[in-house]
Amino acid sequence: MKSHLFAFGKMLGVVLLSGSALFSCSLFGQGGLLPSSEDGADYGALGLALDPDGQGYAAKTSSFSLNSVHDTSGLLDLSSTGTQNILVIPVKVTDYASLATARVSSDIYKGFFGAPEDTGWESLASFYYKSSFKQLLLKGTVSDWYDCGYSTKEISALASSYSGNYSDYYEPSWTILEDAVAWYKKTYATGCSSFDRNNDGVIEAVWLVYGAPHYTKTNGLSEDYWAYTYYDYDVIGKALSQNDALPYHYSWASYDFLYEMEASWGYGKVDAHTYIHETGHLLGLDDYYVADETATNAGPMGKIDMMDGNVIDHDAYSKFALGWVKPYVVNDSCSIALRPASTTGQCVLLPTGDGWNGSFADEYLLLEYYTPTSLNEKDASFTYANGLTGFTQGGVRIYHVDSRLVAYSISTQTFGEYSDYLLDSSTTRVAIAHSNTNTYNHVANKSFRLVQELDATRKRNFDEFQTVERTPPVADNGTLFQNGDSFSFASFAASFPDGVTMNDGTTMPYSVSFSSMGDASITLSITKN
Repeated sequence: MKSHLFAFGKMLGVVLLSGSALFSCSLFGQGGLLPSSEDGADYGALGLALDPDGQGYAAKTSSFSLNSVHDTSGLLDLSSTGTQNILVIPVKVTDYASLATARVSSDIYKGFFGAPEDTGWESLASFYYKSSFKQLLLKGTVSDWYDCGYSTKEISALASSYSGNYSDYYEPSWTILEDAVAWYKKTYATGCSSFDRNNDGVIEAVWLVYGAPHYTKTNGLSEDYWAYTYYDYDVIGKALSQNDALPYHYSWASYDFLYEMEASWGYGKVDAHTYIHETGHLLGLDDYYVADETATNAGPMGKIDMMDGNVIDHDAYSKFALGWVKPYVVNDSCSIALRPASTTGQCVLLPTGDGWNGSFADEYLLLEYYTPTSLNEKDASFTYANGLTGFTQGGVRIYHVDSRLVAYSISTQTFGEYSDYLLDSSTTRVAIAHSNTNTYNHVANKSFRLVQELDATRKRNFDEFQTVERTPPVADNGTLFQNGDSFSFASFAASFPDGVTMNDGTTMPYSVSFSSMGDASITLSITKN
């Protein structure tokens, strides 16, 4: 199965483009185009709700975001804050031409930019406005159907005729992407600068929704017909005119995902779960499931996460990396009445013995109070075809995060030492060192994970297969830390790779006990040892 495709080493140190895209025209009223009109006011989103700092802890903002890390390496993501535009192009293929209907176009619009009541849950835009606490408003346009002129088999066969510079990375969707955006520019008389956030000539987010079933539903279709997010490396080095922005970061998924839940939710109630997950990649987030079949680890997040099993809200680490939350960073023994993360954005960061470097890109424990409310409510009340249900009870989720940066030498194309800082020079860049797929780690130690959930009752780390058939573990209500539970490194040592120290070689100096859990808050009694 295809996943989020990624070829980081190829991109580091490459200057992508020259010139800027300055031209824009109004697309309202042009035939076949559906521009978004929501300003977020009807989404019912809440703002970030931080309580005052207390003795032994204070809310802190990361000194830089995941966008900044990727920008230094040429992996230009959709910006995670502000109002950002996405270009959505439905793609008509010849052997499924009958699917390219006005109804599907309307449903694509609902799934991407509609009000929550237009869907069975949330649209892409309403989800991200709520998840970001009003800090990211996604707008954009859904074009008319682009007739690519190929059948599904002919699209898959495009790889055999590719003769560009990046044959090791080529995906047939590159050709469709480039042709579709060229068609869009010509049809709507635009240089696409409204989709270029920093006027560097690159469109950071294109969505191609192809009018064909995904491969698990139809015999004979290849794995090209799934959902993934990728970069079109053919853009590298291409000169741009002043009025021309080229597609670069894009997502590719079947229209079929819109209707995954129609039988349960009712006619016209579209489902945006898959598009929300893939847009997380457009923002720079990694897959939190194990994406490589050759990997030896199982599933560090226990499936219950938007970037793992495509369910519930984004977790506190993802929101911290994207610049949406300000954790209470602990520096001494203290007591914190932690309110629900889904409605406040509150979370707690416990540094290792090495201290905290001031950014999301470090090693630490991150705690949030999960409740089956807001963006979690729907998925906590429904079991999906993949068997997943969100947690139906409240409790604290504890994540072991190791998102330290690692230096990358442009001249030798090798990874070196950990770095606490953004390195952006003619000789050196940085990358996130670890992944939840151990074969993707950029350091020698493959046992380190990017973000890993701890299990309160079983004291496991969700990274060991449950059966000889390599079934990954799934988190459940028992995973959550509730009244009377406690955490210390000694009692959960088996949940950490070393079993003796944190990944950075230091101790975890904090232990936590949990009490007074209710709808409004749970009390964390934190002791610095």
